[in-house]
Amino acid sequence: MNLWLAASLFILSGVGAFFAASRLAYFGDAVKEKTKATSAFIGMLIGIAISLPELTSSATSIVIGAPDLAVGNLLGSNLFNILALAIFDFVYRKHQIMTHATVESKLYGWLVILLTLIIMVGLIFSIPAHLFNIGYTSIGVILVYAVAAKWINEHTEYKGRKIKRKPKRFKEYTYKQAIGYFITAAVLIMIMGSILTIAAEDIATTTGLGSSFVGAFLVAISTSLPDAVSVGTALKMRNYNLAISSLLGSNAFNLIILAITDIFFINGRLLEQAAPSNLITSSVSILFVLIVIYSLSKRRLQPSWSYMLPSLLIVGLYFVTTYFVFAMR
Repeated sequence: MNLWLAASLFILSGVGAFFAASRLAYFGDAVKEKTKATSAFIGMLIGIAISLPELTSSATSIVIGAPDLAVGNLLGSNLFNILALAIFDFVYRKHQIMTHATVESKLYGWLVILLTLIIMVGLIFSIPAHLFNIGYTSIGVILVYAVAAKWINEHTEYKGRKIKRKPKRFKEYTYKQAIGYFITAAVLIMIMGSILTIAAEDIATTTGLGSSFVGAFLVAISTSLPDAVSVGTALKMRNYNLAISSLLGSNAFNLIILAITDIFFINGRLLEQAAPSNLITSSVSILFVLIVIYSLSKRRLQPSWSYMLPSLLIVGLYFVTTYFVFAMR
């Protein structure tokens, strides 16, 4: 595939992912209304759905024998997701969206940090496989996610700032229609994300950039576009808690994808094949989530300049991290 064709496919699939992600957030809100589920729970569900491109990309990376690309893609996606949240926080600064978040969203943030720390242990130490070549870290990530997500959903309720919402906004859709459209949008995201990833990998090969850098930034950004678009759509609908929890839910599920990818990687342990630069990406992603949790802890409205400092810090650190990962390629 020549560079111009790859670039064209990249742009077209990006537009397709944009449309599908906007529909996903819209019908996610419809499902919430029809089922009476919490915003944070639906946010986590949307987070899983919009992580499908990462799943496809990671599977493709394993098939073509590029494990470092798979690891870089998933850790880089988590980094970009928080960058997107920071940018949206700046755009919607008059609404101070972080003050609308729930305790549930903060707990998902801590869960992401814990899962990332487990992954970092696998990146740093040579831990023997446990069963069928599956690493202890991957088993730990899956078990911790399953237990923690269940506990969070059972022990939390909405305690964020209240905003006026129009009741029964989706009267024209039945419960089955809302579910059907939600699933259709999720499938479209997976298809568009797959095309977008293949095009991005071809561009990377043609230009000669390192797989760690390409995975952490070019592929990660491309597969994370649905996450960002979905959050933007949720914010337009003034469902601020849904926007925040869907991104944190997506980050948590990305780490589950990393663990699942390790299960299907038969040539050793996946994390042992990853470049050292992935430690930088994962460390900074933890720092980003800590900054977000700090912002979520604020309940009172603040002066605009004071409120925006954490998000501006995230934006600045993202570009510094990009430089260091590029230098280590």
